[in-house]
This record gives sequence, C-alpha cells and structure tokens, in this order.
Amino acid sequence: MNNLHYCMDCRRIASFNEGCTYCESENIKGLTKKAPVNVIGTKVKGNVFNSNGETVNLICVGPDKEKTIREYEADQLQKIL
Repeated sequence: MNNLHYCMDCRRIASFNEGCTYCESENIKGLTKKAPVNVIGTKVKGNVFNSNGETVNLICVGPDKEKTIREYEADQLQKIL
C-alpha cells in the first residue's frame, strides 16, 4: 500500500515515518486494502481499493447500491475503527 499508515489515536491517514504529524503519537499501523475509511468533513464512506503515492482510490456505495471508484488525497481521509 505504498507506505500509507494511520494513527491509532487521531485516525488520520498519511505516509508517517516514525510518528503522527498531527497529534505527535507514536501509535501507528499500516493501511491495508478493503480498510473502511471516511472522508473528513463529509458523510462519504468507502473501502480502500488502491493507493498511488499520496492518492487513494475508494470504492463507495451510493444510495442506489451502485459502486463507484473515487480518488482522494490521503490527508483528506481518516480510518474507521
């Protein structure tokens, strides 16, 4: 998944090296495919499909049960625990 991780405390997703840059926590884990995520500030939820550097492709299910693939920046997402 190209070095994308999420913080267990604030749940932000980014390419952390040693610790979270948002809350300064050392409690980070790797992001896997099919992981549920949320777009910060919206009600859009989806599962991770693929990641290319700092962009993440999400599989989002619409209200009519139609699946779409959307692309977001990694810093716009947070992990759903």
